[in-house]
Amino acid sequence: EAGLFQVAGIPAVVWGPGDIAVAHRPDEYVEVTDLEACLEVLERLGVDILTE
Repeated sequence: EAGLFQVAGIPAVVWGPGDIAVAHRPDEYVEVTDLEACLEVLERLGVDILTE
């Protein structure tokens, strides 16, 4: 969706686990370590938001 936002002139950030070079392909995959790192960031973000 970020591409659609960009076309509309709306700034967007694409973020998530994995290597964008293998995203949206028939053999797409995400390394477990990338998922774990993503989870850590999301957990910290959740704690920060909920404790403001």
